[in-house]
Amino acid sequence: MPEAVSSIPRVLVEQGALSPGHQAAPQPGRGELLVHVTLAGVNYWDVMQRTGAVPLPASGIPGVEGVGVVAAGGDGTPADLVGRRVAWSKVTGSYAGAVVGAADWFVPVPDDLPDEQAAGLLMQGVTAQYLATDTAPLGAGDAAVVLAAAGGVGTLLTQLLVAAGVRVVGVVGSAAKVEAARAAGASEVLVDDGDDLTAAVRAVVPDGVAAVFDGNGGPDAPRALGMLRPRGWLVLFGTAAGPIPDLPAGSLGAGSYVVTRTAGKHFAGEAATWRTRAEDVLARARAGALTVAPVTVLPLTEAAEAHRLMESRSSVGKLLLRPKG
Repeated sequence: MPEAVSSIPRVLVEQGALSPGHQAAPQPGRGELLVHVTLAGVNYWDVMQRTGAVPLPASGIPGVEGVGVVAAGGDGTPADLVGRRVAWSKVTGSYAGAVVGAADWFVPVPDDLPDEQAAGLLMQGVTAQYLATDTAPLGAGDAAVVLAAAGGVGTLLTQLLVAAGVRVVGVVGSAAKVEAARAAGASEVLVDDGDDLTAAVRAVVPDGVAAVFDGNGGPDAPRALGMLRPRGWLVLFGTAAGPIPDLPAGSLGAGSYVVTRTAGKHFAGEAATWRTRAEDVLARARAGALTVAPVTVLPLTEAAEAHRLMESRSSVGKLLLRPKG
């Protein structure tokens, strides 16, 4: 049975401790870092951890992203990392006062990049980076639809596509989210309010778009095919609205469409590949070319509320948690 929001471990909600037993933070092993968490990022992955869709770590604490300061390094780690700010997006148990993980999965944060940006960039920013650079072959002058364009991945993906010269049609779930998508650079923003979204896209781009990026999934996913131009790409990368239904291969012949279902492990599953993408994301952010906005910071004691906001799809931008103290 899926775990309810209210059953996020009380030790986590009340203390931000590293584990249910209230132990002190463990010493890092060889090749590991101990990092004091400044801010933890909230992602749909954490919701899936809580509900059992993906496994929780042994500590029972969700979260995989954040920014913090290196407190200690195990054998084999650079001594000059101690005292440095680092960010991460693949270190488990990040809803905590401290985390321990392999040094390869932490990247130094530029001194002039604020914590609120560094903490919320990498989980969704690395996803947006590989979607924009390594999925559909888009170029200047092409048009693309970004669904959930006011969300974490959506706003970052829109910025990256626009920087490459792509015209982005953003789709949001309510009028309250229009401005966030527009601020990210979407040329047009459509509200998916139950009317015919395919017709609305065609009214804006009559010949169809070169790609649709869909992080929602769910039963409505197939309608994206009707938004595409011939030989257009449907890029499916999430299931926020539910499982993705099967698409009959014969339906792709209507426009020689290409469909891909991406998984992060195939684009950033190894530390070296992830670091290259993460460093690119941080460099773009430092240059002002990539921004997490808006950012909402809640105390770690309100982790359950953060999950409610995410599951209701009422949040805009990025949610962060600040450990006690």
